[in-house]
Amino acid sequence: MVHSGGRLRGHDIGPTGKSVARNLKRLRGNVTLRELQQRLRGVGHEISASGIQKIEAGARRVDVDDLVALAVVLGVNPNALLFPKSLDDPVAVTGADPADLARVWEWADGITPIDGDVGSDDYVRGLRPDFIPAGTTKIGPVTFEDLDLRVDELSAIIKTLVDQNAAKEQSGDGND
Repeated sequence: MVHSGGRLRGHDIGPTGKSVARNLKRLRGNVTLRELQQRLRGVGHEISASGIQKIEAGARRVDVDDLVALAVVLGVNPNALLFPKSLDDPVAVTGADPADLARVWEWADGITPIDGDVGSDDYVRGLRPDFIPAGTTKIGPVTFEDLDLRVDELSAIIKTLVDQNAAKEQSGDGND
């Protein structure tokens, strides 16, 4: 905690926050602070030009809404802001002690847990929404028609399984 004028003000910026600061500055490139502020306003999110400058200087924390809005207006995945791009940058992630930059990005891309426990069922279950099959690397837009088709496919599978189970029970092959 930082003391300012007798009151407590948040936490110091950690390693991931420092990566965000470096990456924002890099990704902003030649876009002015005012232009980035206007882009953010255009998507309904307010961060002043001085606020952006403070983020880049590591003097202002970024909340999740800031992070996502910045990623949207910069045209990048939020991971591009969160994690180092180059081995020249410090490789550190808040709450973890990753071995290397490749491990950090594998974790960020949902390939492997940060601790390396690839067989973790909890990790695999938490990767994607239920309507996106495991192992899918490119996800197109999902429409209600797509979801209806998936429901129809699952209904057909369930009906087949119920029919197979009923047939087994009638023939006496059920596992009692």
